[in-house]
Amino acid sequence: MLSSFFSGISGLMSNTQSINVVGNNIANVNTVGYKTSRATFEDVLYQSINGASGTSQVGRGTALSSVDTLFSQGSFETTSEPTDLAIGGQGFFLVNSPDSDSRYYTRAGQFRFDKEGNMTNPAGYILQGREIDRSTNAPGGVNKDIVISPEPSKPRATEKIGMAVNLQSDADWKGVVDSTLGGAGTSISAPVTASEGKYPRSGDYTATMSTVAGARTLTIVVQERGPDGELTGVSTTYAGTVAAATAYTNFDGSGLDFTTAAALGADTTAQTFDISGFKYAYESASQNPTSTSNYSSSITAYDSLGQAHVVNVYFRKSYETDTDQSIWEWSAVLGANDSVTGEDTLVDWGTLTFNNNGTLIAGGDPVSVNFCFSQGAVQDQAIELVFGSDSGGGTSTQYPIASTTNFQTQDGYPPGVLMNVTVSAEGIISGHYSNGQILDLYQIALANFNNSQALRREGSNLFSETLDSGPAYTNAPGGGGLGKINPNSLEQSNVDLATEFVKMIVAQRGFQANSRVITTTDEVLQELMNLKR
Repeated sequence: MLSSFFSGISGLMSNTQSINVVGNNIANVNTVGYKTSRATFEDVLYQSINGASGTSQVGRGTALSSVDTLFSQGSFETTSEPTDLAIGGQGFFLVNSPDSDSRYYTRAGQFRFDKEGNMTNPAGYILQGREIDRSTNAPGGVNKDIVISPEPSKPRATEKIGMAVNLQSDADWKGVVDSTLGGAGTSISAPVTASEGKYPRSGDYTATMSTVAGARTLTIVVQERGPDGELTGVSTTYAGTVAAATAYTNFDGSGLDFTTAAALGADTTAQTFDISGFKYAYESASQNPTSTSNYSSSITAYDSLGQAHVVNVYFRKSYETDTDQSIWEWSAVLGANDSVTGEDTLVDWGTLTFNNNGTLIAGGDPVSVNFCFSQGAVQDQAIELVFGSDSGGGTSTQYPIASTTNFQTQDGYPPGVLMNVTVSAEGIISGHYSNGQILDLYQIALANFNNSQALRREGSNLFSETLDSGPAYTNAPGGGGLGKINPNSLEQSNVDLATEFVKMIVAQRGFQANSRVITTTDEVLQELMNLKR
């Protein structure tokens, strides 16, 4: 008889614990990342008794078996903070205590940056992740405190300039003819001019007269020079029979117009004159790239200190070949304010060759050019200039439309101040800087356990590892069965109020019923005591 007292008491105690669990769940209905608990009971210690059908058992009541944590997914609340993070799926954020090396785990993703740049939760615990290597752009090493430094990002010196232009196929000839004819001969009368629509080659011209079978033959040999003034190692010869005091247009395809002298010079007597396109030494306005180029395009490049410099690229149609190919010269020029010399400086030059379809067939591959920028930067900075398909935005062309720059880019940038951060679904924390650069800084790590039910609650939305939970295994978001990150979101509590109210009613009724067992047993004992009377 007395055992029913203890059975009733055990029922009171168990249902009291159930109400405690329900009360805690309801109290945390608005707690970010909270996982609801569930009380489960078990029967205890049965006593064997003899009955008509044999041995039977009578129980001694109930006990609290466990308080389980239900890790079902909570709904997401959208926020305006990029560092509010929610896990869509399994896993926990790893956070470290700022005062020790103790590690904890949480589903609550309310993170902010403290004054030292640590990414922390409201309790000051620091989020863990792997730092992204600047050279490989991949996370490496072990998980560590995520610290976003407020220091400016490092500059990057320009290593490549890509440019895709269209150069007008029928552009006007740009050049300068030295109208002074050197030498004693009088085979050609000044001035020598460029033929309309033709493109005389730049270089040193030597004209000589000879007599063959009574006919006078004029031979013009040009030693070609590039924009830097140096001989290119290529010579071209034009020749033809001439008569005195006669005008010649596009003499032997040279692109030159001139009139022979009234009295042709003696054989072996030479005359000289020069034709220049770009000029290395800018002696006058008529000999600088602005006036001797068909088109120019400017782009900003950065030196080793992150200082900006303007690189001017000039294009000039140099000449056309017998096979209808067009040769264009390009010249990279630094202005006086950007050059270490303090003067306008021709850095380098080259040629682009187009076929008669306007397609670039030579000269568009990367060319390494050494720049000497001003203001204390590293000198002889190597930059690749690319005009072909590797420019990053197509290849240069030559069509009969106005010259234009279709695409240009360079890969350098100045130092920048951190403006804000964003987080991707894969947990990549990217810094957005004032120089327009977006740099991947860290990848957030997630953890999970073989037996997450055995984790110990530590308060402040934290869990800790136990022997029963097993060690944590970590991976990147989305890897190893772990969920992905939802930025600008917080995971709400998974407490269901309707369910909790029902559990509260059940626990209340269970408590009432067990109290009736106790009062009923007491009344029975009272009747038993009355038998003695």
